Amino acid sequence: MSVLKFLDKKFELMLLGIMLAVFTVLMFLNVVLRYFFGSIIVWGDELCRYCLVASTFLSIPIWIRRRSGIRVDAVLSLLPKRMQKVMDVAVYVIMLVFFIFLFVSGIGVCQSMTGQVSSAMRMPTVWLYGVVEFGFLLSAFRTVQVLIEQLRGFHRPEAADDAKEEVEN
Repeated sequence: MSVLKFLDKKFELMLLGIMLAVFTVLMFLNVVLRYFFGSIIVWGDELCRYCLVASTFLSIPIWIRRRSGIRVDAVLSLLPKRMQKVMDVAVYVIMLVFFIFLFVSGIGVCQSMTGQVSSAMRMPTVWLYGVVEFGFLLSAFRTVQVLIEQLRGFHRPEAADDAKEEVEN
């Protein structure tokens, strides 16, 4: 497997795995320190909180890429297959516009956070907001990937199903 293909399929999962490991080790260490020694790593709770927030926004591109988001398809399933594909494309276009809007809006928020630091770690808070921005940008990128796959398979009925199976594997 080439490096680009590996990153395409596993990039977000690697980031989430690292954050989960950091979160688990720090929480366990803080519990042991608090229980046995009556003290804690002060910045540990803050870093765990930041890992939790970052993992939320970095998990969005995963469900987009895997097409595993929550959907209400009661009406969609009543439509002909061709119309279902058109609706799928329309939904992904709306998602793309939404993620681009969130990214552009968030730039202003990041700019207003310059100079502020977190309480325990003294880390610039713009870094945390930058991770949120990165999550929106990566979500837009993954949405474009899915849109391209949808449009390529638009003329072949089995192509969309093939693409979905490839993503699941």
